[in-house]
Amino acid sequence: MGKRKNVTIQVLPFSAGVLAGYTSAFSSFSFAEEPTVEAVTMDNLRGTSVLEGPEDLAAYANVYDLLRSAALAPDASAKRIRDILRSLKEVAS
Repeated sequence: MGKRKNVTIQVLPFSAGVLAGYTSAFSSFSFAEEPTVEAVTMDNLRGTSVLEGPEDLAAYANVYDLLRSAALAPDASAKRIRDILRSLKEVAS
């Protein structure tokens, strides 16, 4: 997936600690070339909530930027994933 042009994978290591403002899982969607938050979805007990209001999008864009800047770069993330997979294979053997 990480080799696709429209996909960026970044690992947020435990060493990044707890980030202010991040409280639960969410998905952000961008439909443009540049990654801008155009919609946010969150799963909850009653289904999926979709946020599209300017204030909501601004808040989640801020959290998204915090998460992205605290995460490993895409190349380092791919290496981390490969290293973890390699160590799991070694343990299984």
